[in-house]
Amino acid sequence: MTKSFRLLLMLSALAVPSIAMAGGGGLGGIAGATFPEQIIQESTSVSQLAQQAQQVRNSLQQLVYQAQNLKSLPQNLWNQAYGDLNQLTNIASQSNGLSYAMQNVNGAFQSEYPSYQPGQNYDQQYQQWNTTTSNSIAAALQQQGLQTSNFATQQQALAAINAASQSATGRMQVLQAGNQIAAMQVTQLQQLGQIESANSDAQLAYLKQQTAEKSASDAAETQAYQSWTSGSVVTPSGQGYGQFSNP
Repeated sequence: MTKSFRLLLMLSALAVPSIAMAGGGGLGGIAGATFPEQIIQESTSVSQLAQQAQQVRNSLQQLVYQAQNLKSLPQNLWNQAYGDLNQLTNIASQSNGLSYAMQNVNGAFQSEYPSYQPGQNYDQQYQQWNTTTSNSIAAALQQQGLQTSNFATQQQALAAINAASQSATGRMQVLQAGNQIAAMQVTQLQQLGQIESANSDAQLAYLKQQTAEKSASDAAETQAYQSWTSGSVVTPSGQGYGQFSNP
């Protein structure tokens, strides 16, 4: 059973209260999404990005093997590599934005439910994920003799890849770096999915508890009202009350 389908079943069964995202405009580019919807969409996004990263990794790895037997990377192979590298920069950018969106949603949840106390600091885990990912990308670039400052943004990365394509050495450098980054990105996205899964499970468990407590309270109020209207309500002393008093 997929994570998204499991969440849908839980949310349908619980009828949990919805949290509108701050400002009514949603977070992380998911406009107007409520908290349960946000969880499902984030879980799906992480899974999709991980699959895309794996596909790019497989393609780049194959290109690296082919290039090792050649003195230079032919134009047809470079065109394929450039497409993969372009997609990789997009995956990295989306992954970074998604992790920050998860932090925002986590903060919105804790603001809505101040009594919620998770067993782990998920904000810290998201921040650590960002730091580790950024450091790993920088290490892969430096290992291939590339300047990390030229890859600070997605636009700068694409410009640097274009510049590198002007020489055989440059092509091999960005190809090797891209292959390493793609492998790292797969691992990191899997880890991000695990953090998101644990975080959302804790939040949904809290909502389930809140829903159960409210249902019990509502049932008690309903029973008390029915007892009152039926004339069977008694005072602590055992005597009838008001017009329903027994003679």
